[in-house]
Amino acid sequence: MTKSISLFNHKGGVSKTTTTFNLGWVLANHNRKVLIVDLDPQCNLTGLVLGYGAVENEKMESFYSSRENLTMKPIVEAAIKGAEPDIFIKSENGKLFPTENPDLFLLPGHLNTSDLDSQISVSLKIASGVPATKNVPGMLPEILHKISKREDIDYIIYDLSPNVGGLNEIMVMSSDYFIIPTSPDYFCLQAIGSLEKNIRKWHKDVIRFIEDNDFSVANFPIHNSPKFLGAIQQRYRPRKEKPAKSFQKWIDIIRESINDSLVPSLEEIDCVIDGKKMDLALKNTDLKPYDLAHIPDFNSLIAISQQVSKPVFSLTDSEIAEVGKVFGHAEETMQVSRDNFNRVFTDLGERVLSLTS
Repeated sequence: MTKSISLFNHKGGVSKTTTTFNLGWVLANHNRKVLIVDLDPQCNLTGLVLGYGAVENEKMESFYSSRENLTMKPIVEAAIKGAEPDIFIKSENGKLFPTENPDLFLLPGHLNTSDLDSQISVSLKIASGVPATKNVPGMLPEILHKISKREDIDYIIYDLSPNVGGLNEIMVMSSDYFIIPTSPDYFCLQAIGSLEKNIRKWHKDVIRFIEDNDFSVANFPIHNSPKFLGAIQQRYRPRKEKPAKSFQKWIDIIRESINDSLVPSLEEIDCVIDGKKMDLALKNTDLKPYDLAHIPDFNSLIAISQQVSKPVFSLTDSEIAEVGKVFGHAEETMQVSRDNFNRVFTDLGERVLSLTS
């Protein structure tokens, strides 16, 4: 059965897109078939994987117009119109886009995702009075479930936009799990408090929506009990393979806020992974609950990875030398950094697999 994970933080600039790509890749490296879904209208994940991004408009237009490629464009159109989700069971409706990893696939995003966002927001409020709109909120999760089943997907990972709109609400609350990517700063600390309030509000919204529209709780696509797996603390500068003091301060404060406020609040609505399971997953590591990983800045490696559409930890020696145009000590330093990231992400993948087993 497919397991779904949302990467969500309504604060921007915390590397949600890169983390979605990297986590998807490392789970695929663990012999899982993975689908990453671009649900951000900016389509940064799509650009990261496709490579040519918005640089060549003709190629992008050709890509989206081809019936060979399954993208969010027809899915959004179907969800808004209330079409039958089963139309996406057949592969004639387009195939998932392959990445450089044979077990990792992309469902490319589209600008029209913002249209669905507004439709869902309205439907959640008025559906009981306007019955014609009541199927809109659950349509997208159901379609994505059908596609995942069709493709025998083990994990589906959602890259969400940085907002608290209707689309993010129904995708987080329909997921099996969610992860919060963080950066070590004051604004991310503020976001943790806001996330607690919003997730609890969303939980109430979905309960009310199901009751008001006489849906079966068991069969409704928005299951309303996503389990918080933890935070990925990243985007800090390291000193001797540890976060520099100024960054460590914010990492500690954010972790305290998560453990002292967010986790207890989520436990009340059954939306957090069991603490004993978390302790077991972090055994023999330097990590503390609920940190899933500490990931420093990628520095120069990120530019190379974006050019070859691969994570920094999967870059080959030749890609570092030829694409990065480095040699000697600089080349060796990048290779060591690559290997360190490989260990961090391999461990992260094993941790996620353990927590979701």
